[in-house]
Amino acid sequence: MTALLDSWFTRHERARIYPFAGFILLLAAEPWLAMALSWLGIGTEPTYLLRSVLALCLLLYFRRDYLELRVTPTFNQALIALLAGWLVFLLWIAPYPAWLGGHGASHTVAMPMQSSADIFWLICRWSGSALVVPVIEELFWRSYLMRRLDSADFMSVSPARATAYAIAVSSVLFAVEHQLWLAGLLAGLVYAWLYRRFQVLWVSILAHVTTNAVLGVWVVYTGHWQYW
Repeated sequence: MTALLDSWFTRHERARIYPFAGFILLLAAEPWLAMALSWLGIGTEPTYLLRSVLALCLLLYFRRDYLELRVTPTFNQALIALLAGWLVFLLWIAPYPAWLGGHGASHTVAMPMQSSADIFWLICRWSGSALVVPVIEELFWRSYLMRRLDSADFMSVSPARATAYAIAVSSVLFAVEHQLWLAGLLAGLVYAWLYRRFQVLWVSILAHVTTNAVLGVWVVYTGHWQYW
């Protein structure tokens, strides 16, 4: 199976697909994984940590292939990324009707915070969302897919030359990944614009980190667990 996948994708493609795909596959398998953990008497809390650790291990394995991560943002670029991240956060928590993917009360699932173990799993959930997910998603959606839509040799495509078609399609697919699809679409467009404008993937990553980190803190302090 591994040999077959390797024949389909180049090394550069695998480096940007596998961390994201591994995270998504474990997410799809979460009901069975949670059942297995419960049967072992461990509880379901480690499921998100397992997804994050798998993605992190794959990122470390492919670390030498991420040429775009060798370019660091300037101070001004980092500042713009932070502001953009806050903007996406505000777009994310805006009230949306159900037909736009708005959350209902039935989707609210609170994480327990009654013991030190509960706090530990909460920190794991926040860390994975704020520090791991932005990296794997920006490598996949922006660095890989957005450029791959313009050329099979995506590594030769400058972000500055990404077409409106590539930006739109990759952002729409990014939106489909999220229940709040309109917020996801707007977020995808913002992150794609940042990468196209500055040609530094860390700018998009930093904006994404800011969004997820602030959203996580907001969820905990306001009790709006439906966003998680």
